[in-house]
Amino acid sequence: MGQHAYYTLVASLPYLPHFERAERLPISEKRLRERLRMLEADDIEVVRRGVEFLAWRDHPTERTDAEMVSRYQRLMAISPHPRLKEFIDFIIDQRTIMVALRRAHLGLPAPRPGEPWGVGRWVRHIEQHWDDETFKLRRIYPWIPEAKTYLATGDMLKLERLQMNLVWTHVERETQDHYFGLEAVLAYLFKWNLVREWLIHNTDAAKARFAELVAEVWHENNDGVR
Repeated sequence: MGQHAYYTLVASLPYLPHFERAERLPISEKRLRERLRMLEADDIEVVRRGVEFLAWRDHPTERTDAEMVSRYQRLMAISPHPRLKEFIDFIIDQRTIMVALRRAHLGLPAPRPGEPWGVGRWVRHIEQHWDDETFKLRRIYPWIPEAKTYLATGDMLKLERLQMNLVWTHVERETQDHYFGLEAVLAYLFKWNLVREWLIHNTDAAKARFAELVAEVWHENNDGVR
């Protein structure tokens, strides 16, 4: 795909604010998919794999550890675009660490050798350093203690915000010199998905809080008529 065509595509995409500042998606999924059709066949295939990965990632609690391992291995066997592979590896490493932190938080022992509990470069390292509170990864991932705090307090919204901010910052840093081209398109796609996820989480949280307020009013009214 010529550089001019990439320029046309990227320039057609609306500004994407940081997910915590977004009040709505600046472009719908339908329109985003339509814009992505401007890509040539090879690039469309790379983006399609990225979309599939993000769709699979959307509901991590519905996937078993074995499914995570199998899906990752199949995706990597296809040898996707280097930038897409780098984004996926970053998210997969993050998820593997979080799986380990949750297991340790529940007081579970180290995974058995060969047990399909995680994927990526840190699986064996974590197994070997299970008794260390940060699996001896704190220097590489300084966010681990913060994540452990949110796990301990049960603050899942802050934990989700932390993980999403890590991905957002990483994607921006890795593509800051790629204003146009497939790298810029992939970065937009990953950040768009983060905005969508955050808006969904905020909506769910708002609904839960509204239900709590209704329950409080209901109990107050009932107490008042007794």
